[in-house]
Amino acid sequence: MAIKEEKRIYDNVHGYIGLSRAELRILDSPVFQRLRGIKQLGPADLVYPGATHTRFLHSVGTLYMMDQFLRNAVREKVDDEYAQKMRLAALMHDLGHYPYSHTTEHIAVKRLGSMDHIRAGSLLIKRFMEERLENYTVNEITGIIKGRGDSVSSLLMSSALDADKSDYMLRDSYNTGVPYGRIDVSTMLRILSFEKGRIIFEKDESPVENFLIDRYHLYRTVIHHKTVVAFNLLLQRIFELLVENGHIQQPDWVFSKGSEDEVAGYTDAYLLSAMRGLAAIKRHGFLNEITRMFLNRIPLELAYAAEEPVAGSGALPACKAVKRLEESDSFRKELADRSGIPAEWLFPVTLRDLGLIDENTHIYIRRKKEKRLVPLSMSKALVLRMIGSRTLSDSRIYTKKGHGGRVRKAFEEMI
Repeated sequence: MAIKEEKRIYDNVHGYIGLSRAELRILDSPVFQRLRGIKQLGPADLVYPGATHTRFLHSVGTLYMMDQFLRNAVREKVDDEYAQKMRLAALMHDLGHYPYSHTTEHIAVKRLGSMDHIRAGSLLIKRFMEERLENYTVNEITGIIKGRGDSVSSLLMSSALDADKSDYMLRDSYNTGVPYGRIDVSTMLRILSFEKGRIIFEKDESPVENFLIDRYHLYRTVIHHKTVVAFNLLLQRIFELLVENGHIQQPDWVFSKGSEDEVAGYTDAYLLSAMRGLAAIKRHGFLNEITRMFLNRIPLELAYAAEEPVAGSGALPACKAVKRLEESDSFRKELADRSGIPAEWLFPVTLRDLGLIDENTHIYIRRKKEKRLVPLSMSKALVLRMIGSRTLSDSRIYTKKGHGGRVRKAFEEMI
């Protein structure tokens, strides 16, 4: 494997990263350069000021990690053509991200019926990158990004331990300053291999144990931080109402019909400009109020939280009630009436279940003496054995500052 480097750029996480001519053609395009204007962790910098790193940096870092895996952890022969194709897929895997990344994507998919960033990215590759790909077809690249490649490429691109996760854990940890996610890449590469649909560790479980536990704590500490979530919820509601009221373009229109310049301008700054324009009008109303709250860094108040580990996919009664609040207008109205506040000021959220190991974690330990592969779920490691497939059910209700006590009391009475 010897891909010719045309240029090297210096990254604050990985150091020098070499780029080929084919990769530079993609990187220098307006649609890819757009990723410089999209923060990786959405509005998390309102809590962790250093978290201003972008999808551009992460995409280049993912290419680097893909290269490291291909060179050091794939036991089958890797030719230059295959390696270049995988590196291009890694570089473009986040091309379709929304302004503020997953924050606005979540509400656009859930409430506006919009496409997710994978579908949006595949569409942008077809619309704007086809001529730049030269020796590869759009379907080849998008197939890898969607996890539809061969058994090895799907693990490298989309698995419990892939190039994407390996980069964002290092990058998020570095930029937020939290100690979780600083994985020992050199040690991991020395004992890791990707083989026929399986991720295999040649020695003890410590590196993979550290990786999974760090990923868990990174989510808990940063992404699920109570104030980060508060700003996420504010921004989601703002984005939804801005689209519905015609203040900004509908996401699917931008991705499917917008010109190259319109797509390139679809960044955090685009959304911020719309918010600032709205706030400057000084109108009263819910949208104007929550917009000014976000711009002035006034978070929602956490009124209720149910955080408790539960086995499998079960949930506590309180967690089920929060989920019902998300889905039922009548249930939300009842809580609003009991609390004495407008229903629009209730922000229920069920955060992504977090677990260390599940049936989709295709990670194995090679027991050389026993001449067999042992699934990670049957690991002898104490921590993994204790936690197993348990997940964290994390459900919360946020509201306007000063109303938390009333909301909490009314909700507890209802359940």
